[in-house]
Amino acid sequence: MFELAWPWLLLALPLPVLAAWILPRAQTGTSASALRLPHRGISLPHAAKASSISGLHRVLALLAWALLVFSAARPQWLGEPEDIPRSGRDLLLAVDTSGSMGIEDMQIGNRAADRFSTVQIIAGDFIESRAGDRVGLILFGSRAYLLTPLTFDLKSTNRQSAWPGARRRSVMRSASP
Repeated sequence: MFELAWPWLLLALPLPVLAAWILPRAQTGTSASALRLPHRGISLPHAAKASSISGLHRVLALLAWALLVFSAARPQWLGEPEDIPRSGRDLLLAVDTSGSMGIEDMQIGNRAADRFSTVQIIAGDFIESRAGDRVGLILFGSRAYLLTPLTFDLKSTNRQSAWPGARRRSVMRSASP
């Protein structure tokens, strides 16, 4: 269905016509020309084609104004709303980012790894396996931060699980044989 988000903007359509009607017209003739010459009796020749061109310019200007106002009213084509099936669960993963997560007391592929990198790898695998669920991420240390709100977009949530300053990719490469 076609509709305008701001239909009240169409009230601006008659503004150029109102301005032309309300504002006084410029006087034409040699005595009231826009260019004043220093000597009396000298005048500039008037262009004969000016009246026919100005009519075309006026029509194009009004058309441009109408299109501008119509586009400012934000025309939209809206379809029927679609329901997304909700068969899964809502999961928020809370991950500790305090200084203790930097301790290297874990092992990935027989190599030492810090707790934070290990949580990243495990959380990434967990997020990939949650088809049909909404997953979000919360990081906490001294304060809690919502990194990713609940979403069905597991790819973007998994990308967000590579938190800034993390060494997930380097740890995964070193873990592979």
